[in-house]
Amino acid sequence: MQLLVLLMADYANVTREGKLNLMGVFSNIGATEFPARHPEMHVVVSLAASPSEYGSTRILRLKLINEDGSLTLIDGHEEIAVPEGKGGRRVEVSRIFKLRDIVFPCPGDYQISVLVDNDEKGSLPLVVTKIEPSPQPGA
Repeated sequence: MQLLVLLMADYANVTREGKLNLMGVFSNIGATEFPARHPEMHVVVSLAASPSEYGSTRILRLKLINEDGSLTLIDGHEEIAVPEGKGGRRVEVSRIFKLRDIVFPCPGDYQISVLVDNDEKGSLPLVVTKIEPSPQPGA
């Protein structure tokens, strides 16, 4: 399988017709204090499978780790069934992972990695920074 799309967004869905809708694509999170909780993000993964993979079952794994891999914040997986294609064409398999209440212990560089059958297909950097709180009116 080949990774076609990997991104983070505030919201994502797939229509009945197979169209991918995205809102608020990002790769940076700013927080005023740590540990920081991010209420919700959607990780979109789209993979292509060749005819030799038709009908197989694969394990798709998503990991969110810190920069040196010493801390894993998310480690989830699901089975994906590769559908039969037509005419020997590659088929696309897409998944949207809804991640809720992720706690980042400190600012720094993180990454989301996508693995298929424990083989990393790609990763996406996520930078978490400390920002100054906005001044309150009248303060």
